[in-house]
Amino acid sequence: MDSATTKDQEPISERGILPLTERNSNVSINLRILLSAKEAGCLIGQNGTVIDGIREDTVTKAGISKLNPGSLERILTISGLLDNVADALTRFCRLLVESPANNQFVHAYFPLKRLLQASISVGDTALLRLIIPNAQIGTLIGSKGARIKKIQSDHQVLMIASNSFLPGSNERTVEIQGSIHNFYDALQTILRCLLEDVSSVGTIYYVPQESSILSESEGKGICTTTISASNHIVGALIGKNGARISGVRKVSGASIAVSENTSEDERIFTIKGDSRAVEKAQSLLLQNVERELLKRNMLPNDDE
Repeated sequence: MDSATTKDQEPISERGILPLTERNSNVSINLRILLSAKEAGCLIGQNGTVIDGIREDTVTKAGISKLNPGSLERILTISGLLDNVADALTRFCRLLVESPANNQFVHAYFPLKRLLQASISVGDTALLRLIIPNAQIGTLIGSKGARIKKIQSDHQVLMIASNSFLPGSNERTVEIQGSIHNFYDALQTILRCLLEDVSSVGTIYYVPQESSILSESEGKGICTTTISASNHIVGALIGKNGARISGVRKVSGASIAVSENTSEDERIFTIKGDSRAVEKAQSLLLQNVERELLKRNMLPNDDE
């Protein structure tokens, strides 16, 4: 990602490039981080001693979701004062960088697969996957990408947002890569940006589920996943004479089945195909869900 924005450029007035620093250093923030099961084990430590120590040292609340059977992912949730959260996350990242199992924290498939294949430092490169509601992504990127470019330039990190939603949600990952020595300052700035738009209205949160990839080594297994949608928008998702959902099937190459209309408030979309087809279909369907909710004023609109 281009990071050509220089420090001596005048700040952009639209939404600002960077918010004031002192004004929100003492504001509380809640953040979710996507981890692999192995990364989570490293951060928890034996009998929880590692995560307990970081919680105590940084005066934050932090917890890691239980490992669901068959899942490859867990979620770290951390909350506290902004500076303290940045401190805790930097410590977590340092632990991962220094772990003897560091070379095992590499995965071949979304959402754990690295979005940025090239790194900007050797040996101490840290990687963090923030989970951000799609409605907040524009706040972080800024007008025409100005804000994310400035963060990268000022703090010498690389950042990229995933194109696809996390399965079954309208959240996306924002990957940060760089030297562990730059992470604290970078995270302070990123968290301040996120504080400008903290609304969680309409967020469909990601919950790690059993991996749909039957053969990770080959990557050719048939995958199955589901998306639920409220009855009142299902017709719009399917389209007149099924045209809209047929378009999703054609573009993605996945098969999509819709559950029968019952007395339940939701209908289930079942998606099958290879991993890439399922990921594409899922992303398209979730984009359509979000578009319909925005049309009906059920989600905050992003001005970016």
